Amino acid sequence: MARVRLGGALVLVLALGLWSVQGLARDLVRPSALAGTWYPEDPQALEQTVDGLLAEAAPGASPEGAIRALVVPHAGYAYSGRIAAAAFALIRGGQYRRVLLLAPSHHGNFRGLSIADVDAYATPLGEVPVDGEAIALLRRSSLVRADPGAHRKEHAIEIELPFLQRALGSGWGLVPILVGALEPQDYPEIAKLLRPLVDDETLVVVSSDFTHYGARFGYLPFPPDGQAPERIRALDEGAIAHVLARDGPGLLDYRARTGITVCGIRPLALLLHLLPADARIERIAYGTSGDLLGDWRSSVSYVALAVTGPLDPPEESADAAEDTGQGGLAASDLERLHRIAVLGVEAAAVGLSQSLEAEITELLAGLPPRLGEPAGAFVTLRSRGALRGCVGHVLNDLPLYRAVLQSAYQAAAQDHRFQPVTAAELLDLEVEVSVLSVPRPIASIDAFHPGEQGITLRKGDRYGLYLPEVATHMGWDRDTTLSQLALKAGLPADGWREGATFEVFTTTRYQAPYPADSPRVARDGARGDTDPAPPHP
Repeated sequence: MARVRLGGALVLVLALGLWSVQGLARDLVRPSALAGTWYPEDPQALEQTVDGLLAEAAPGASPEGAIRALVVPHAGYAYSGRIAAAAFALIRGGQYRRVLLLAPSHHGNFRGLSIADVDAYATPLGEVPVDGEAIALLRRSSLVRADPGAHRKEHAIEIELPFLQRALGSGWGLVPILVGALEPQDYPEIAKLLRPLVDDETLVVVSSDFTHYGARFGYLPFPPDGQAPERIRALDEGAIAHVLARDGPGLLDYRARTGITVCGIRPLALLLHLLPADARIERIAYGTSGDLLGDWRSSVSYVALAVTGPLDPPEESADAAEDTGQGGLAASDLERLHRIAVLGVEAAAVGLSQSLEAEITELLAGLPPRLGEPAGAFVTLRSRGALRGCVGHVLNDLPLYRAVLQSAYQAAAQDHRFQPVTAAELLDLEVEVSVLSVPRPIASIDAFHPGEQGITLRKGDRYGLYLPEVATHMGWDRDTTLSQLALKAGLPADGWREGATFEVFTTTRYQAPYPADSPRVARDGARGDTDPAPPHP
């Protein structure tokens, strides 16, 4: 019998005989959202289109070794079909038991991964069954959810299925994953979650377009003149270079620095976390819609890559496992910054005693140089889940460690929304450090991705800022986030629509409970002997 999650309603339906088993099964098939628009609706026409693209794919020298993963674009076949076919032609007739497909979410606002709660995906060429056993294993993680709204109209998964159907035939199961907002620590955790599924009988497919250029996409880093094609390609080459070098943190940092609109940047970074050091990545094809249409006012770039070699890496060394941060920050760096923030909170709540000043001095003396480089930072305090203070330093005019220390002190003692934190509260606190990328201006609010980017608003003498996680935590879409930001800045809710300027940024976050072994935690509620004063190392 088909698997149906209707609880008591299922019993009632079966008892009344209102639906057949086949009818129930069809309710668990995700229908095509693209047939007749992104690709032909008629099965015969679709088959001919896909087979023609695969046949026309440049024969070239095939990569050596078994194909383990592909990176393919996800535009309509008229635009990116030729580039996608160049990759899919490499696996034509291949034998795989599972296809793990990682795609960006264009319609959902969630953290982690989302897998549709269905038994199959439908295209005009038939149904593609999902690998229910593999998906059940993934659903054990708190980072995996089922967001129906995110999947209903999503194209980044479905557009790849007819190619897979014609290239592989039948007999394989699909693991269709949409990738939402991720924190730096999520990448190695999700890679560890996915790794048991990536065996010799699994093909990994990453669905991603590259640079989206033009006012239509809110991304105009240079004018649409005669140099635009060359500059677009240079942007793409920078991202491709990080992928070919298997440099996931570098790829994420490249986007933070350039603002490059690679919609599948997070699925790509996940793939790079999955790969062992000896995996080989080769470029297969590249093109742009600007080349096709001869119009560089709006252009999307398409890249095809292939990965050969084993995808099941050896056990990571302690040094390799440590380097999981973003923008050059390793996990150990984030832990040090968290410790600095804790000491700043203690200076506010307990007072800057001799022992505390000595501990701060000792900790700062051994910091790596990268923590002394200028950067913005926020420190957020929560008490039993409720906000207890949040202050940050946005300007890149302080060493990162000082920005964290100062923000921590101010979050505990000078956030005007709250009374100062007391020593008796320390054990109830959770301390979160957010390191900001350099804010960059955007030409249009369409270039703002809530939940993934933070944003600043300026209008006259009014100013407001939200960290990326605010939209995710509140479940806000773009317009709601901007309306709330306008109110925060002291403007009307629609004050962002005209005359405001915006900058966006990303954050690297680290959060942990307050360390219970701190020698200055006042378990009896007593404060320290000295008045609180901000530390000045």
